[in-house]
Amino acid sequence: MLFSNHNVQIWGNMMKYCEMRGKELLDANVLTGADLCEWMRGKNINEASIVGVGLPCYSLLQALIFSIKANSSGVLLIEDFEITYLNRPKDKLLDWFFNPVMVLKEQIRVIQLGEAEVRYLEKVVLFGSNKQRQEAWDNGGLMTPDALKAAQMEGISRR
Repeated sequence: MLFSNHNVQIWGNMMKYCEMRGKELLDANVLTGADLCEWMRGKNINEASIVGVGLPCYSLLQALIFSIKANSSGVLLIEDFEITYLNRPKDKLLDWFFNPVMVLKEQIRVIQLGEAEVRYLEKVVLFGSNKQRQEAWDNGGLMTPDALKAAQMEGISRR
């Protein structure tokens, strides 16, 4: 399958967004050089997954939250690049990615997370099951006392 220029632009933009978020987290000492080394070596699966899985998921969460706040009908990325149902490339690979992302965006929008709940979700998405790293990042994130909303947030973090 050959990628169109539009596909390359989308994936390139996603990678830039992930790189930008990673640099922000490094600057804030949330991610460390050791995390990057572990990821590159792939030796410590738990630490390597923070960069290899957590960072892309965190970046996507940020894009979705930004898109929701901007009332976008799609997903807003950097450089005012917006992917919608109307302008997305029509191929299977992007369908497997785009459609579930749009469902996830709608689920996040519907539960109307407060700022502390968004921050909590960021921790869970970035660090996964690593509770020690979640607790070490004081970003103001708090789990909601609402049991239904907590379950919804847990489901979102797993997706």
